[in-house]
Amino acid sequence: MVTWVDDTSAHRTAESYHRKLMGSRTYRAEAIVLKTLDLGEADRILTLLTRHFGKVRVMAKGIRRPTSRLSGHAEPLAHATFQLARGRELDVLTGAESRSTYRALREDLTLIAAGWYLAELADRFTVDHAPAAPAFDLLETALRHLDAGHPPALVCRWWDLHLLDRSGFRPQLGSCSRCSGELRETAHGWSPHDGGVVCSSCIDRSTVGMPALSVRALKSLRYLLVSDFAAAALLRVDAALERDLERHLRTFLQYVLDRDIASSRLMDELARLPRPTISPVS
Repeated sequence: MVTWVDDTSAHRTAESYHRKLMGSRTYRAEAIVLKTLDLGEADRILTLLTRHFGKVRVMAKGIRRPTSRLSGHAEPLAHATFQLARGRELDVLTGAESRSTYRALREDLTLIAAGWYLAELADRFTVDHAPAAPAFDLLETALRHLDAGHPPALVCRWWDLHLLDRSGFRPQLGSCSRCSGELRETAHGWSPHDGGVVCSSCIDRSTVGMPALSVRALKSLRYLLVSDFAAAALLRVDAALERDLERHLRTFLQYVLDRDIASSRLMDELARLPRPTISPVS
């Protein structure tokens, strides 16, 4: 299981909140819905990534009934302040106030798929009830920029790198991950097992099956890793670079997680669909 890098201040904040809640039957939590699970005829279990309490699962009773006033807050990627009541096994959703609607994101299938991708990785890289304020802030930033119309591929690659970095799996991009030697201005190998870039002298059978990492792709990875999103948005990413970055980061993420990323398959299928063409009005 991948766990978030220890953040002493985040732990102190979470512990302080938990102490305050020990004597309270209800509490409020800002959260983003990562996934849902329907239960019975009308109930739903929500997996929430909260700012102060980490990842929690809550019961939303009767949420699937047409008359439920909270149904809009019980969908993946909903961002709200949730009112929760303590339960024996799962806490119970009793109220919610929307914080972000992500209207544009919800109206475009490509953006929805990208949002699901972010949520899936956020779920995989966090554990229940462990402080994850950096993960929450990173997810909120990525969703906000998706909704604002920034290219999904750019948002996702920026997210990939910063998620890996903040969770303790920062790829080695400055020198060879095997010999620590200097990287020349040429294509290199890529080895998730070794932690990143492999110089031409260290390439062996374990890296032969992986397409070479171009100089342009390597420089782009370095730039995205050290940039906030405002700076990252200045990077020009054409189709070839987009494929190069996605291919190498996906193999790295799959190695770290030891599993496939389910939502990436939907993104692949959408990418293969023909783009609609608009004929000029005569």
